[in-house]
Amino acid sequence: MGVEREKKEPRVKYFCAVLYSGGQELAPTKKALEARFGPVDFISKNYEFRGTDYYEQEMGQGLVRQIWGFENLASPLELAQGKLDCIKIETELSESDKRKVNLDIGYLDLFKVILASSKERVNKTYLGSGIWADWVAHYESGSWEAFSWAFPDFAGGQYNPDFEKLRLAFKLARRAAL
Repeated sequence: MGVEREKKEPRVKYFCAVLYSGGQELAPTKKALEARFGPVDFISKNYEFRGTDYYEQEMGQGLVRQIWGFENLASPLELAQGKLDCIKIETELSESDKRKVNLDIGYLDLFKVILASSKERVNKTYLGSGIWADWVAHYESGSWEAFSWAFPDFAGGQYNPDFEKLRLAFKLARRAAL
């Protein structure tokens, strides 16, 4: 028999990539996300959403994305349930069976960025309940590097400064918890 070691469950910093039609009121979205994930401690600037017109028929044109970070560190094991909760929030905020927001929940730690996905692909790891972990980027030599399969807006690196701020907040929160 090997030596048993007790390992402390890792904590990660959750974030949400919020996609919406520019000019839309986001207070109901923020309220719903904070009720589930805790206080938002970071909101990025607006990024024009390019690279695909996949969401335009449902959500309209002029889509923008923001990255929102959550203050509370949590278990990476909550990712699948977090995605299911985001799908529920999207549905609750919908009008005429059309989403007003698309909420891509994910987390980061010191080494990687992972999004939750309801779509199976070769690069994704199944988590249960119809949800997969989508490895988006990794931290190497002092910067974020997207994996080749990442969505175009993530692969382009435009969110990397935001991920760097979230990584720093994660480091500080983790240090404070010790």
